[in-house]
Amino acid sequence: MRHYVGMSSAAAPGGGVSEWTVAPGAGIPGSRSANSPDRRLPRGRHDLPREFVARTQRDRLIDAMARTVADKGYAGTSLGDVCAAAGVSTRAYYQHFPDKETCFLAAFERGVELLQKSVAVAYGQPGRWPERVRRGLGTLLHILAAEPAFAALAVVEVLAAGPRALAGRRQLLASYLDFFAEAPRRAGHPRVPPVAVEAIVAGIYGVIFDHVSTGRAAELPARLPDLTYVVLAPFVGPRAAAAAAGLPVDD
Repeated sequence: MRHYVGMSSAAAPGGGVSEWTVAPGAGIPGSRSANSPDRRLPRGRHDLPREFVARTQRDRLIDAMARTVADKGYAGTSLGDVCAAAGVSTRAYYQHFPDKETCFLAAFERGVELLQKSVAVAYGQPGRWPERVRRGLGTLLHILAAEPAFAALAVVEVLAAGPRALAGRRQLLASYLDFFAEAPRRAGHPRVPPVAVEAIVAGIYGVIFDHVSTGRAAELPARLPDLTYVVLAPFVGPRAAAAAAGLPVDD
């Protein structure tokens, strides 16, 4: 079980990232089996508080949704599939969610909240803007690599989950525009237009989508130098972007 708020990076010689530490706590949806023994409720009569039982069932359904959708796709996932994966009855399911879409959205929103908090924490650490961007982007890539079920749900299957899910995706991508508010402006060069920033965000998303949709989410952290360069180059120039990204710089 992993909790990503407060994730930090340790700088390796030359400015690379050598490790990413994760504190224990509540995990991103799909980070653990919904039906693991430690999460099962006792059968028959028991003295567990009703609120605890309800919260446990809901959390298991959210984890089951993430894992089932990652395995079968949103369209191929039935309510029965999710209930079976969660070890929760259909009757109990309807006490928490009116339909499949609402459960999917709950998983998406919970995971995005944890993801965004972690990225913001990493970006908010002291440093120059290029360094902060690299930390934030690195956090994003490492979380998606570590949580392939949630990555599949949030990056790929969200496109098939209906208009509310698409609206959530648009809001998520728009939130990344805020990280460019502190971008420097090079003297003697024109201002980078907003549409270019939108194109950068869309381009990064496209690379992530390609990796996740083809089962290569684990390779995302290795793309950090190249993607950092793509983000920084329009604002600090190719040479400075390469240096900040940890790429070779020719003399």
